[in-house]
Amino acid sequence: MPNRWLAPYRLMTAGKVHLRQLIAHRWTGPSLIALALTGALGASLPAQAAVPTDWKNTPYAYDAQSTPLAKVLGDFANTFAVQLVIDGTVKGTVDGRMRAESPQAFLDRLGLENRFQWFMYGNTLYVSPLQNQDSTRLEVSADAVPDMKQALTDIGLLDPRFGWGELPDEGVVLVSGPERYVRLVAQFAEVRKTPEEKQEVISFPLRYATAADRNVKYRGETLVIPGVASILKGLLESRSAVSGGMQTASPQASFQNMQNQQSMTMGNIEQLAMNGMGRPNTSRVPSGANSGAGGRGKIRVEADVRNNAVLIYDAPKRREIYTPLIRDVDVPRKLVEIDAIILDIDRTQLAELASNWNVESGDLIGGASMIRPGASSTVFIQDYGDFSAQLRALEGRGLASVVANPSVLTLENQPAVIDFSRTEYISAIGERVATVEPITAGTSLQVVPHAIETGGRNQIQMSLEIEDGRIEPSEVGQQTPSVRRGVVSTQAVMGESRSLVVGGFHTEETGDNLERVPWLGRIPLIGPLLFSSTTRETSRRERVFILTPRLIGDQVDPARYISALDREQVDSAMARLEERRNGTRPVGRIEVSDVLAQLADGNIPATFKQAPSIPYSPDTLCALQPGLSLDAARAQWFAGPDYGIAVGVIRNDDQRRLRFDEASCGSRWTLATSAWPKVWLEPGEETEVFVVMKQPTHTPGGERPSLLQTSARTLP
Repeated sequence: MPNRWLAPYRLMTAGKVHLRQLIAHRWTGPSLIALALTGALGASLPAQAAVPTDWKNTPYAYDAQSTPLAKVLGDFANTFAVQLVIDGTVKGTVDGRMRAESPQAFLDRLGLENRFQWFMYGNTLYVSPLQNQDSTRLEVSADAVPDMKQALTDIGLLDPRFGWGELPDEGVVLVSGPERYVRLVAQFAEVRKTPEEKQEVISFPLRYATAADRNVKYRGETLVIPGVASILKGLLESRSAVSGGMQTASPQASFQNMQNQQSMTMGNIEQLAMNGMGRPNTSRVPSGANSGAGGRGKIRVEADVRNNAVLIYDAPKRREIYTPLIRDVDVPRKLVEIDAIILDIDRTQLAELASNWNVESGDLIGGASMIRPGASSTVFIQDYGDFSAQLRALEGRGLASVVANPSVLTLENQPAVIDFSRTEYISAIGERVATVEPITAGTSLQVVPHAIETGGRNQIQMSLEIEDGRIEPSEVGQQTPSVRRGVVSTQAVMGESRSLVVGGFHTEETGDNLERVPWLGRIPLIGPLLFSSTTRETSRRERVFILTPRLIGDQVDPARYISALDREQVDSAMARLEERRNGTRPVGRIEVSDVLAQLADGNIPATFKQAPSIPYSPDTLCALQPGLSLDAARAQWFAGPDYGIAVGVIRNDDQRRLRFDEASCGSRWTLATSAWPKVWLEPGEETEVFVVMKQPTHTPGGERPSLLQTSARTLP
């Protein structure tokens, strides 16, 4: 074997020391030349990356003569003080001089020539055959997917040469590479096993809040007011779904912005839930609704529109977590009625009409002849009847006109929309395309009321958006009309039954007024010249919006704030609703007829039982006409579930034929009256009378003798 000389080789070590070595050696076997400082590279390398940083700036050379591959790799590991784990199937022989700019390049070249793959982790060099590849699908929690890659990089395991893929929505990571590399990654990604949890549908019926979303149509667009189910879905969304990107702006952004400024609106339920609803020790909403790991399936939330309920598919033990949140959301809201007057009035007559407006500023209330700039705009009408009379008078003179006088009832913190608009369609014709575009303009009101109670006084905060526009005809030379709009967006707090006046929408109209003498003005030629006149008039008007909110009641008692005159009717209607809700049904005529027919035939109906005595005095059941008498000794009482039936005997004590009148047994407790077998009685004849009566609502505590007379006791 001839002598071989290794040319001088320059190396920059980790300590920035330049070293030149000239080595002469007669080769008698495999020789290794490691041009590195032992003190710099002999120490253990930290596992901060898949390839040590020092390897990038450390050249390496090896001269071999038919040296086994395992020997070459072993010498390499000893030089850099790393451990070697080599697969037994890695075979080969290295021959020749090999030089590389870095240890990594040396291993890559050696692996390419001998068909093996390698990776570093934990100061250990792993070598395996190239065909020893593996790929796996790792299921982790959805929240851990974005952080797992960075964690594996920080511990020095993740190698960019091998495959890595993420499915954040499914909580899945895809890994490919050497089998040992894939096993190491899988060990770190292993999820702690928890017992499988059985999921079922949990139903939460709502009394006041709405489970489903509310859709409001507004000028061709749909404004979505989220319901409780959508709000709960937002709370349960995974972090990856939230961080996926910004959502596009929706048409309901204006409503949601107004709702976010309220104290207990639907828009800030998530914040209230996270802050504990204003109370300590509140339950925490479970996170990771899309997670499939940890023994828990995906949590699903749906709205049951028919029953107004929220359905949650989750573990039953989490019911106690959802219950306080839904209880705090499902609270009764106040009912607010908003009256609006949209008025066009001549600007010169505005001061006259404003004489009946009182302006409120702080604790002082005083009259105002007109609304001056800078003055308070919270007013109330002092005499509504006189105000309406003046308004009609101005309308008759053509100086004012009421455009609209709508009234709408809504819940607090819920938007109310009043829209009077006009739509025109403009055609756009191209070479081969023709489209029709709508243009909408008009008057619209969007109001979100919020009730505030301070010191026993009710105040109403209104978030208000007013748009007033119109479509103006096209000018000369233009094919499309123009749209003129005015928009006001504001908030105001006012007392109950006060009015908010919004003005400043000025309009100016110019027109020709033709006046002519009857009959004579229509004579051709001379009529327009002698008996007619044309004057040009300019009308300057101001559009005024008068909004008056009133508290009507709430979802528990709709008649709480109404007058005492109407409260009795509302209470009666509410009582009927309560009876229907509790299952109490009205007594039907057919049902009573069937029961009376069975009693007349001598049978007791199945749902009735005979009582030992009548709860009322028998002699007070009927006020009989002269000649007829009721035998008090012979009487029966049959009690049913909803009403009772008293049976007595009527006798004709007169010498003439008499007719028994069923109306003589009528009272406020009587439902029906019937006689059997006849109503016409001959002298001395008897008949049975059946009186259907309501069940007594109280148990009598004994008879009270009257101070005026003791012969009779009237019905209660």
